[in-house]
This record gives sequence, C-alpha cells and structure tokens, in this order.
Amino acid sequence: TKILFIGYYIYLMVTNKNNRINKQVVQQRIVMSALILSSKKFILSIQRRIRETYFQGDSILITEPLSDENRSELTPQFGVIIELDHYFSHPATELLQRLTDNGVLPAIETVIAFSEGDILRAAHIREILDIPGQRFDQAILFRDKILMKQHAARYGVVTAMPQDANQVANWQSLPYPVVIKPKSGRGSQKTLKVTSCEHWAEIGTDIDPTDMIIEPFIEGEVFHVDGLVVNGKMSVCSPAKYVGNCMDFVGGQSLGSYTLSESNPLYRPLTEFSRYLLEHVFPTPEHSLFHIECFVGNDQHITLCEIACRLGGNDLVTEVELAYGVNVVEAYLHAEFNAEALCPQTRTPGQLGGRFQLPPQTGRLSCSGHSPFRHEGIVRFQSRAVSGQRYNAMTMSNDALIHVIVKADSEARMEQIFRDIAQWAASEFTWSAETEEVTSCMQS
Repeated sequence: TKILFIGYYIYLMVTNKNNRINKQVVQQRIVMSALILSSKKFILSIQRRIRETYFQGDSILITEPLSDENRSELTPQFGVIIELDHYFSHPATELLQRLTDNGVLPAIETVIAFSEGDILRAAHIREILDIPGQRFDQAILFRDKILMKQHAARYGVVTAMPQDANQVANWQSLPYPVVIKPKSGRGSQKTLKVTSCEHWAEIGTDIDPTDMIIEPFIEGEVFHVDGLVVNGKMSVCSPAKYVGNCMDFVGGQSLGSYTLSESNPLYRPLTEFSRYLLEHVFPTPEHSLFHIECFVGNDQHITLCEIACRLGGNDLVTEVELAYGVNVVEAYLHAEFNAEALCPQTRTPGQLGGRFQLPPQTGRLSCSGHSPFRHEGIVRFQSRAVSGQRYNAMTMSNDALIHVIVKADSEARMEQIFRDIAQWAASEFTWSAETEEVTSCMQS
C-alpha cells in the first residue's frame, strides 16, 4: 500500500557505520515524490545542471558510501541520502525497512533505477508500495538471460539460446566453442569463452556453475543499440559498432565503440530490430532507457545477445550525445517527470561519437614518458596510469586503464583514431613484475 505522510516536520541527522542518512533541516511539510536507486558512479556522472533540474530536494537517493565532497555535492538535490555498504547486496524489503526504521515515511510516487543491479529491486519496491511502473515479472525478462531469450524466441527473434550450467550432464557433448556467464551478470563479469572440453577441464575448477549459463559462441561482429523509449515508443535510437568485444576487453584487449553513420547499411536494420524488441516483444516500461547487444553475421542476419532497460555504461551517454545532440539521461528524466519527450523529433546522427578503452594488465606499469597522445578528434582523455604502480587484470568491463571519448566525421576516420591510440599506448606502456619508481603517467 502506498505510504502517505503529510505534515511531518523533521530535524534529523542520523549516522552509523553501515547506514548514513543526511537530511536537510526543514520546517515545512515533507512530500517525497521520487525514490532514486543508483550506484555512486552513475549518480555523480549525471551533470549537476540535470540533477538540479529534476531532483529539487524532494527526492530520496539510496546509493553507495560517499566521500564528504560527493555528499556535499548531492545534498542540495536530495532531501534524503541513504548510503549503504555492500550496496547491491540489500534486497528491496531491507531498503524499505531502512527508511521505516529511521522514521522516513515519504509518499513515493516514482521509483527510478539507473544501475543494472537495481532493476529488480526497483520493480519489487513498486509492487510492495503498489505504485505505477515496471513489475518484477516484467523486469526479470531484462535480467535473467534464460527467460530473456526464451521470451524473445517466442516472438521469432533469433538468439543464442542458453542453458543452465547446473543442468549440463555431459560437457563433452556441448557445441564448442561456448560462452559461460552469470545468468543475471553485469559488466561482462565472469564471462568466458570456452573453446573445448579440454579447455573447460583446465578452467572449470575455478568456476562455480551455480547461477551460470552456457550458450553457443556466435561468430560475427558485435553491435549495440542504445537510446530512449518515451510513452511506449522509441524516441532516441543509436546503433553502434564494437571494435573488439566486452569479453575480450575483460580478457586484456582494447575495446572501441562508435555510433554508426546513417549511410551504414546496418543502420536501419538495427534500428528496426530494436524497435520491434522494445515496442512489440518485451514489456518495456512506458519511459525507459535501453541497451541492446547483438551479433551480425556475414549473411547480415541479426542475432540478439541481450537487452536491458537501462543505458550501457562506460560513458555511453556521451557517445550518444556527440552523435545525436541529446543527453538521453536528461531526456529520460524529463519523460519520467513530465510524461513527454524532450526531443519530439526523430534524431539522426550529425557526427559520430566513440569511446576507446585500454584495460590494465597484471603487473607493474612503466611509462616511457613520450609525448601524450594528441588528436583534434579527442573530446576527453582519462587515464589512471601511474608508472611503477602495480595493477591487476580487469574483472569487469568498467575498469579501464585509459578511457578516451572521440568524435569523427566518418567511420573510417574513427577507426583510424582508435588504431593511433592503440599504437601510442603500445609504445608508452610496458608491463613487468619489477618494482619501479612511482611516477604519474596521466595525460596532460
């Protein structure tokens, strides 16, 4: 039942080790309209201008532990901030209990989830409070990859059909190569390509098959489509191509991604494929960000890899904005709070936006000290490279050593910039087991 609480005056600031609540002292009625669930990284990545427009002090934020600086930055936009250790481990019932235990009984009208790990919790909270929005049986189709692909297949969508790893009776009979990954994973974590039964015998002892799935490895190029649904219709659609793939990226190879030009022969097929999934196949929320990954073979047939009702990570919002001139997070919030499209006209790409990421290796990094990489197409160059520091190989696809945002006027020029960055990095970075003096390699 929706909790309504009017005329409640609060002068509260409670702090404990595992749960910190910061509340502005107010002397007026408290009417909390929106509950926001988000990782620290994502909520802070939203431009301050956008946060100030849509979070005007009357919303609740539940997130990870914040630094004093981060907390000060977010406090003006949120009436209540609840910080939780081990953020993604708390079920929906516990999140609501935390609110109740601390005397915070807001009239929640909307629940917004930005992080992949929050989609199911948000759906559960809506059901408990009986408020509009995506329900658990709808949300699970965007998270459980077996249910997701079974559902898609019922509508004629070609997909790599998975099976539960626990139910594999004969590993020798699998159609190698196969991919093994978590049923509800995120960030390509624990996703592996297994080439043979012998290969599985080598690595299988390190893998707990509980909650893992196995699916055929699909040959072909990998694409992703990101954008926004408003009032049940696709409003922004950005087909893009991976240069490399997320699985190899976690395995130590570079990863690039760029939006397709409208003249690319796959631009419209990928757009219409996505429209079919979002508007006819899956129970997409009325207003929703989306992220779709798919394979395209030599025959140009599209195979669904997965679909999510949230935006892709690693600054994908900037990639889309460079191409289409719209911040899709802002447009999504505008739809949630105003029930209308911020950009009513269909957008086409004015230029190409791209991202290039280089993963760390296991070992100590040595930087040559050569000139930093320069190019007129570089929008932003971020690096956490420090000479002499020891790094570990990546475990998730959001843990790059260098992260570069690029713009270009053609796909060929974009891919050339990616090659130039990779060549520069190969001459700049050397990995070894030896200890060296620690010196910053940051791009200046």
